[in-house]
Amino acid sequence: MKLKITQVEALPSTRLRITWENGKHTEVDAGDYLQAPGYERLRDPAFFASVQVEEWGHGIEWPAADIGIPADALYRLSKEQTGDAFPTGQFNAWMQRHGLSLSAAAQALHLTRRTIIYYSTGAKPIPAYIGLACKGWEAGHRIHAA
Repeated sequence: MKLKITQVEALPSTRLRITWENGKHTEVDAGDYLQAPGYERLRDPAFFASVQVEEWGHGIEWPAADIGIPADALYRLSKEQTGDAFPTGQFNAWMQRHGLSLSAAAQALHLTRRTIIYYSTGAKPIPAYIGLACKGWEAGHRIHAA
């Protein structure tokens, strides 16, 4: 299922209110994007407020600067910011800290390799319970190493 956005509104600071095709609303802080190369123009509040929904609803855009953010990324970010998902960066840091390949992480968490790829690339939000499983796996390995 492809996520679709029907409406977007810029809020004070770097927040966005997004209305999804199913009628639900989420708020996202896009502040991290403003620090990324290519997104510098979004630091201007007036320009940031010119946000609009892409033609087919699969993201948002600022057409005057050819800048956009895909719907999937906004959905994942909203889940992370509300605590409903484990941040992708923390998941990747867990894998790196323990020298886990995609296959090894899949085995450690009893998931498919494909699921690990989705999580590690940010293609899908990582459920909070997977974050807890990572922490539990890490704690268990510390005990066995001691």
